[in-house]
Amino acid sequence: MSTLISRLAASRAVIVATVAAVLLAVAGASYGYTALTTTVTLSVDGEEREVSVFGGDTVDDVLEAEGLEVSDRDVVSPALDSSVDDGSTVAVRYSRPLDLTVDGKDTTHWVTATSVDAALDQIGRSFDRGKLSVSRSADIDREGLELDVVTSKKITVELAGDKPKKVRVAARTVEGALDELGAKVGKRDEVKPGRDKQLKDGMTVVFNDKQVKKVSVEGESYEVDTVTRENDSMTEGTEKVVDEGSAGTRDATYRVVRVNGDVTERKLLNADVVTKAQPRIVEVGTKPEVAPATGPVNLSGVWARLAQCESGGNPGAVNPAGPYYGLYQFTASTWRSVGGSGLPHQASPAEQTKRAQILQQRSGWGQWPACASKLGLR
Repeated sequence: MSTLISRLAASRAVIVATVAAVLLAVAGASYGYTALTTTVTLSVDGEEREVSVFGGDTVDDVLEAEGLEVSDRDVVSPALDSSVDDGSTVAVRYSRPLDLTVDGKDTTHWVTATSVDAALDQIGRSFDRGKLSVSRSADIDREGLELDVVTSKKITVELAGDKPKKVRVAARTVEGALDELGAKVGKRDEVKPGRDKQLKDGMTVVFNDKQVKKVSVEGESYEVDTVTRENDSMTEGTEKVVDEGSAGTRDATYRVVRVNGDVTERKLLNADVVTKAQPRIVEVGTKPEVAPATGPVNLSGVWARLAQCESGGNPGAVNPAGPYYGLYQFTASTWRSVGGSGLPHQASPAEQTKRAQILQQRSGWGQWPACASKLGLR
């Protein structure tokens, strides 16, 4: 019995020793693994996590262990060949394409920023006051982003007749600028330069609001053109009204063009006459005017003295007071009464003297009362 107990005690001691040895071996292995593992903070495009790398000595080892590949465009900090220790931080920022279209012109930029605003800051182009196709806070993923930008331009505008003013507007074309300013461009409106022209800084844009409408007018008063007739009994340059005529009435339709509210064109399309208008009739003379008498005056005796007193010896003299004409200052009616034609001052000095002599023989020197008394002829 004592022998059996001794054997059991010996077996138990062996088992305990064996278990202790196994535990020591496991503990040693765990300690060795821990000693060969490096724990670092890995930041990828700003997102951080802790990773443990077995046997990792450099940044490159950390990235390889995590299955991360980088290119020459990507940014890694610290450098790939830098050593790492427990507690180190490794940052990776992947580059991504920013396909930028600015006022229709395309360029591509490689950026590591993950938002539009940061990417624009990275390439040094903020496009202040510009219009972007996406929000400035929008994310840019690894595939990149297509960004359309319309820049802000300072231009001078004249809108619908208003005074010119300077404004800033983010638009690609002239029509786009007008739309931004609230000027809706119709197909008949006038735009200078053309509405499809590329908008440029410093440009002057003129917009004229043009409207074309049909306008009906009932009972409108209208007149017809004056009728002119020739009269060969009247001297050239003279005219007289034979009939004053009268206005008529009609129902009319017009094509009316307004530019910036002002009527620039008014065209009669059709008219229904209610009362017919009567034309104004004017006669104009066609008889050639006889030139006033000119040339030397060869008078003698009493007729020379009378002519000198009446007209200063001028056969073409005209006194508006009568009117009185010629050497002897005839009236037109007296001249015709002694057989004269036309007007006295248009006849020759000899003809005027002849008619004056006829008048004197018929009525005496009293036809020239003032001068006859002065010359002692009465």
